[in-house]
Amino acid sequence: MPPRDSEAGELGDLPGVGPKTAAKLAAHGLVTLADLARVIPTGYRDRRHRAPLAEAADGAEAAVVATIRKFSQRFFRGRFFAGLDCVVEEGGREIGLQCQWFHRVGGLAERAQAGKRVLLVGRVSRKKGKLALIHPEIRDPEAPGPTITVRYPEVEGVGEATLAKLCRAALERLGPSLIDPLPPALRERLGLMALAPALTLLHVPDEALSVEAIAALQAGRSPAHRRLLFDELLVAQLALLRRRAVAQALPVTVTLLPGEGTRRELLRACVPFEPTQAQWTAIEEIEADLSRPRPMLRLLQGDVGSGKTLVAFAASAGIVAAGGQAAWMAPTEILAQQHAATLRPWCLAAGIRLALLTGSMSRSERAAVVEAAASGAAELVVGTHALLTEDVQFRRLGLVVVDEQHRFGVRQRALLRDKGRAPHLLVLTATPIPRTLALSLVGELDVSTLREAPPGRRPPDTTLMAGPIGRARFRLAEHVRRDMLQGFVVCPQIEAGAREASDVDEAATELRGLLPDKRIEVVHGRIDPARRAAAMAKFRAGAIDVLVATTVIEVGVDVPEARFMLIEHAEHFGLSQLHQLRGRIGRGTASSWCLLHTGAEAGSAAARRLQVLADTHDGFTVAERDLAERGPGELFGLRQAGRVAWAGLAGEGVALLEAARAAASEILASDPGLQGHAELRARVESHARPEAGDAG
Repeated sequence: MPPRDSEAGELGDLPGVGPKTAAKLAAHGLVTLADLARVIPTGYRDRRHRAPLAEAADGAEAAVVATIRKFSQRFFRGRFFAGLDCVVEEGGREIGLQCQWFHRVGGLAERAQAGKRVLLVGRVSRKKGKLALIHPEIRDPEAPGPTITVRYPEVEGVGEATLAKLCRAALERLGPSLIDPLPPALRERLGLMALAPALTLLHVPDEALSVEAIAALQAGRSPAHRRLLFDELLVAQLALLRRRAVAQALPVTVTLLPGEGTRRELLRACVPFEPTQAQWTAIEEIEADLSRPRPMLRLLQGDVGSGKTLVAFAASAGIVAAGGQAAWMAPTEILAQQHAATLRPWCLAAGIRLALLTGSMSRSERAAVVEAAASGAAELVVGTHALLTEDVQFRRLGLVVVDEQHRFGVRQRALLRDKGRAPHLLVLTATPIPRTLALSLVGELDVSTLREAPPGRRPPDTTLMAGPIGRARFRLAEHVRRDMLQGFVVCPQIEAGAREASDVDEAATELRGLLPDKRIEVVHGRIDPARRAAAMAKFRAGAIDVLVATTVIEVGVDVPEARFMLIEHAEHFGLSQLHQLRGRIGRGTASSWCLLHTGAEAGSAAARRLQVLADTHDGFTVAERDLAERGPGELFGLRQAGRVAWAGLAGEGVALLEAARAAASEILASDPGLQGHAELRARVESHARPEAGDAG
């Protein structure tokens, strides 16, 4: 055995892993042998049964022997493309076949020489009667290698073949020392595989496996996937429930004063409308929490425009009246400024002193707000991450409100709460969370839900359009010219890249040609925050007609006059994210229009998925569909690389969630410190590390 490299940590025991490789693996959360053994392959290719190419369905895996005619590779507008023109002899005739690669593959040119016979294994694409393989493997037909090959996620700087070898080596090295963290009785009750056989099935599938078993592995529906998904859910549940116990261990500093009726009348006097029944119900739930001696831990979820700001203001006003302070943290300056603008007249009517703290403020402005928060002169402070800096302190912080909670990690929320002595916590989200998903991702929080929109809101009419992007832009231009509307165009990327999708600069250029008399501006995340804020201010003031943007506008843009949106290549977004984007329009009483464009063909799987948004405006229905199809990572940005995917077990995933919640409660009831579950405790502690990624 080679000497262990101490700088490479535990992975230094594996051949070929030095400090540099170990650092690249660690950047993806792979720091132990067990981490490598638990990496989830991204797919499997079964070469044992070769179906005729002519019969292969679109999207199916195919393995064919072909003769190469021509190979070329080039960069176009910053994008890499390689193409292989070849011919396959099948059934006494020749079939033309194209192979396509959209990112660089080492040694591709050497293996793709004209005249060679090669074995090609890849996903079939059928477009307009033409056959292609997308990102196929190129192998020697005389030495094709194993008949069942395993694909692995991309780890920057570590080749897929190297990662495959390391995962198998880690599993072999662990051998009998691999500890199964699940109690045998729990495993048997739920019908779960033992850990070692599950990992072996994933990394070293038996060549004798049935076609159905390989298909289950490929789809992420195998018993091994089910076992590892349960492990992840159980660890998350244990971490959430332990976090809740810690958060509620101290008595709060501020509780509500008696006088519910007085608070109701004060709220009515401060806002220019009558709250909905859903808002009153949420306010009652929150005020019940704020009256208890233990800190509130509550999530307020509501669809776009359902009135979460009013509910959070009611809670803040109650805490201020009881002698405390409230701090609101928003993920962007745009949203923080918008909150401050909305709250200012309400606070003025209630006699609450409001302050705004953002990173772009001058030094003197910032110093004044910091001093006001520390002295108690500022009773409600709205800010961005600037609230988390060490110099920001509060005299008597009683309530922390975190908006768009999935954009902040647990550590950031804890930093803000640490500025008070066990303050109450209210987190807000406009991404509706299905009940069972809430158990998994924000399981330490109680949940209040707003499903009733304020009266007068008209959701946008949503249309799906497939085909070339030029047609969608022309249709939008006609609409804008005819109705003289103001609105958005959203693109998946800032500049031309690896994805076959539009970018903001190219879109803005074409739209300026189509709408020469309209004022068109571009905003995205790389633009200086001050310039971005200025562009948004001009848009709100009506000085810009069309704002071409990335998802930087997803939250915090409230312009009632904005009445149209074109989302280009919408297939690159999750359904819930599209629903959030669509929520930037239709915020007034006038009609509005959203055009979803997809580059996929009409009737394709991508188009069918997007049709959900044309069929419904209910965010909870959209979220349920997103959960079923793509898993929680699409809703909350959870890091998925190397982890078991939810999508393959979508139907059963919900049942596993609830089983994991019950199991975590059962384990902690008898062993709160997990002293008798050492392996689970280690995984829970690793889960709690900021670099491990957190959901809430």
